[in-house]
Amino acid sequence: MVPEVTVRVLRTLAEVEEIRPWWGSWTGNPDADIDLYLSFFRAGTEIVRPHVIAVYRDGIPDAILVGRIDRRPTNFQIGYLRFGPKANILYFVAGALRGNPSLENNELIVQEICRSLSRKEADAAYLSPLRIDSDLFKLAKKMPGFVCRDHFSAPQPHFTVSIPKSSEEFYRSLGPKTRQELRRKQQKLVKDASGPIRIRCFREVAEFDEAIKEAEGVAKKSYLRGLGAGFDASPETREILRVKAQKGWLRTYVLYAGDRSLAFWMGDLVAGTFGGNFTGYDPDMAKYSPGMYLMAKVIEDFCSARPTEVTKIDFGPGGAPYKASLGKSEGDDASVYIFSWSLKGLELNLLKSLAAGIHKPLKDVLQKTKLLAKIKRAWRNRAGEKSRPPAEDGSQTKSLNEA
Repeated sequence: MVPEVTVRVLRTLAEVEEIRPWWGSWTGNPDADIDLYLSFFRAGTEIVRPHVIAVYRDGIPDAILVGRIDRRPTNFQIGYLRFGPKANILYFVAGALRGNPSLENNELIVQEICRSLSRKEADAAYLSPLRIDSDLFKLAKKMPGFVCRDHFSAPQPHFTVSIPKSSEEFYRSLGPKTRQELRRKQQKLVKDASGPIRIRCFREVAEFDEAIKEAEGVAKKSYLRGLGAGFDASPETREILRVKAQKGWLRTYVLYAGDRSLAFWMGDLVAGTFGGNFTGYDPDMAKYSPGMYLMAKVIEDFCSARPTEVTKIDFGPGGAPYKASLGKSEGDDASVYIFSWSLKGLELNLLKSLAAGIHKPLKDVLQKTKLLAKIKRAWRNRAGEKSRPPAEDGSQTKSLNEA
């Protein structure tokens, strides 16, 4: 007997709670966990309401796409420049698809996204990075009408590390140049430090406030803060991280020289996979690569604990040099928009297309002329100077030897 298939959009928190037993039984990206999802509504100031698309078979939830409607800037990108008007965005979180990922379910979900946009519930839908070979990504690119499609989705490599049986095996897996440079900087950091080098892992709920304080102390000096990105200790971020800590997922690793924090690495440990969400280092220590030192030493600890705790690190999408040095690409991810058939939707599609049409050719030219790395370095240095707080006496932050 063919099951009866229906699609429903859950638009209230009460409706979301109705499917908790099924949602909670499906594994996936921690960002799509139901408790974490609900924490956004306690913390977020841009959220309008839930928008979870659910496929039912014979009245039983079979799959969901976890989303919400936000009122937010669109943030289209040309280089480090981000721009775009505020709009009502149907935002689907990372790992939004839970349950049965069948082709039929994916088709029904994308159809419902298009219907939601045709009902003017939002100006556009945004799906957080998906594997470009996934059914959901392909359908989101193909099913909407031509003027509603995202014609420029930029793939990004998705790096991971499988934790080997020993630290020796981990270092052998690195390229010779990476291995040699890492060892050299590790030795130099230990030699030049004015205090003992140590790493502390914050993992208990009672340590939460201290962990946030340590991470913020480093992050506020990083170039990412100057770019308006990376970790921040806002009330919204704290609420979401607190839920992760209460679930026993949150791990914050901090590298110290004496009592001075040099770098941090914060992420979620769920089902044997550590997802590194936030990183940062003191820019005055850049010549020692303290972030790489910290990551390498944490991976060593993961090796010694295997197989009891961590079997894999997921760096997520993006081609940062440290990811390429330590991990291997599992394929490419890309985010994708679907735009509404409205003046606002057409405006957003045009702006995104123009931004993408400028960004990629410009990046290709700069790479060929070898100017891209220099521009990135100059921009990051400028952002780092912008974000670095002055010392109390007005002087620059002290170096490691002067600390």
